[in-house]
Amino acid sequence: MYPSTPIDLIDFPVREGYRLVRAHQAPPKPLRKARAMPETKAPHHGALTKTLVAIAAALTLAVTACGGGEEGTETGVGFEDCQTEPTTCNSGPRKDGGDLVWAVDGRWEAWGQADIYGSSLATSIINQPLRPSVFTFDQAGEIHYNDGIYAEGPELLSEAPLTVAYHLKDGATWGEGTPIGIDDFLWQQRATSTDDAQCAACVPATDWGSNVASIETAEDGAIVVTYEDGYLDAEWYAAGVITHPAHIAEARGYPNWRTDPEEMAASVRDFSENPPLDYSAGPFRMVEGVLGDYAKYVPNEEWTGSQQSTLDSLTLKYIEGADAMVTELRQGTVDGAAPSSFDPEVLDLLAGEEGLKFTVAPQSGWSHIDANLDNPFLSDEALRRAVFTALDADEINQRAYGTAYEDVETMRNVLFRPDSEYFTDQIGDSGLGSGDLDAARALLEEAGYTWDGDQLLTPEGEAVSLRYRTGIEGNAFTPIIQDLVITYLGELGIEVNTDPIPAGELNTVLEEKDWDLIQFSWIETPLFASSAADYWGEGNHTGFQNDEVDAIAAELATTLDRDRAAELNNQAAQISLDEAVQLPLAWTPALVMVDEDVVNVRDNWATTMRVFSNVGEWGFLEGS
Repeated sequence: MYPSTPIDLIDFPVREGYRLVRAHQAPPKPLRKARAMPETKAPHHGALTKTLVAIAAALTLAVTACGGGEEGTETGVGFEDCQTEPTTCNSGPRKDGGDLVWAVDGRWEAWGQADIYGSSLATSIINQPLRPSVFTFDQAGEIHYNDGIYAEGPELLSEAPLTVAYHLKDGATWGEGTPIGIDDFLWQQRATSTDDAQCAACVPATDWGSNVASIETAEDGAIVVTYEDGYLDAEWYAAGVITHPAHIAEARGYPNWRTDPEEMAASVRDFSENPPLDYSAGPFRMVEGVLGDYAKYVPNEEWTGSQQSTLDSLTLKYIEGADAMVTELRQGTVDGAAPSSFDPEVLDLLAGEEGLKFTVAPQSGWSHIDANLDNPFLSDEALRRAVFTALDADEINQRAYGTAYEDVETMRNVLFRPDSEYFTDQIGDSGLGSGDLDAARALLEEAGYTWDGDQLLTPEGEAVSLRYRTGIEGNAFTPIIQDLVITYLGELGIEVNTDPIPAGELNTVLEEKDWDLIQFSWIETPLFASSAADYWGEGNHTGFQNDEVDAIAAELATTLDRDRAAELNNQAAQISLDEAVQLPLAWTPALVMVDEDVVNVRDNWATTMRVFSNVGEWGFLEGS
């Protein structure tokens, strides 16, 4: 469950099916299924002893561990059946034809997805209609493998060394006649090797290739990936094993990618810089595209997956902000949108407009306020604890997110929701998020802090002031949270200076630790095995360092036991909260809005792709 992308500023790398290189390793500016992937065989063992039933159950638990699926009050019109039928709601018979235009609010800065520059959520979305994903999770907690590429789910052949087989489907091609094959796996391994001898000066979106010892073709035609001795991953079935076609790299002028690291790197850059007009491994193929502006698709005639489009064309068009999206939806110039943030006032406009459907419900993003431990003031645990004790999480959530969704729930575990078997109350009686100013003052007094009038002073007599940063532009929730933080900390005697983060610059701000307190939302997937390393391990964005957490991260890389992985990650999260590194707030509301004639669009909390998880099934209602 890598902290994949801020829901308010969608420019941070997505973890969708593989472990990402952590943010601190990236350059400062890197360029969120039901029937989406109809279920094939779940991942299974060959000669090993675990049963298919046990593994399938474990995968279901993995989803419910991290996401929603529970019933609750929902705001909106036309999506009411999503409460009881989340995997099939808003369905209906599709007519043949139609040109569907969808608004996206992330301006993608690259086309390719093998390097960090193209690992943003915006780039993932723009590629979703054609990218070769292995699987997805649906809203009910089921894993579905991509039956347009794979004949069945990944097969675990061995634990020592970790060895996984991928059974490609006969007829799976890159949309122009060339079968998907072993070279595509080998290209991905080199692109993500983190090794200059294989890909010169590459900064990959994932370190998957660095753990791979060999990739071979088995006698039955399966692609067998063998990992380095000692390497294990409890989410072995979730590796992202291909992103781009090796033969297209050759056709674009890089025939020696296998042996020349400079040429390999050049092919990665080429995929990043140029639109994928010459290949597709999904239900659509791109026919036009302008970077950061729009991409137009038509059905991929070679696609053999169960998602079969009825559309004549699909266009993804960048439109900045939910307000503008609502305007265009009401005017009929777009057919739908799922903005990453929105002002609750737009809900009144949607509710008053005939011919539109919309829904608001908590999804996969979770909001939090983090402390920068490199800050001289916040390096003191006593001050951090007092700050997070003074903040009233319940009031923050109700006054901010409650304006869009009345049943907002304050988080008490940063990894698992209350309905998960892995849930533990990590806040407990710690006082974090309680808004108890008396308790906060007592913590400070015990640590030697004093006050000069209303101004808090350190034990050395220095006035405490903090720089608070969040994204304000186009977001109605964060200004409310910001004002409350200023009020709470002002009552504690802390001067708070605000410095809004410009849209699209959150990753740079995090990378450079250019903040004292920061509020944003991570978007997560049900994958959680690497959370300890990604959130709180070496080089994390807060500057937190803990030997016990580092040991947990190391152990997580040596176990296939998901129950143990959940236990270890909970331990790491508890340690970070015990040291007041961050304050979790709430699972944030998400908006989907469509024309009443658009069917099979439904939100999906369990994937960063949200509504795009079943894009191949979108269409217009028959008779419309």
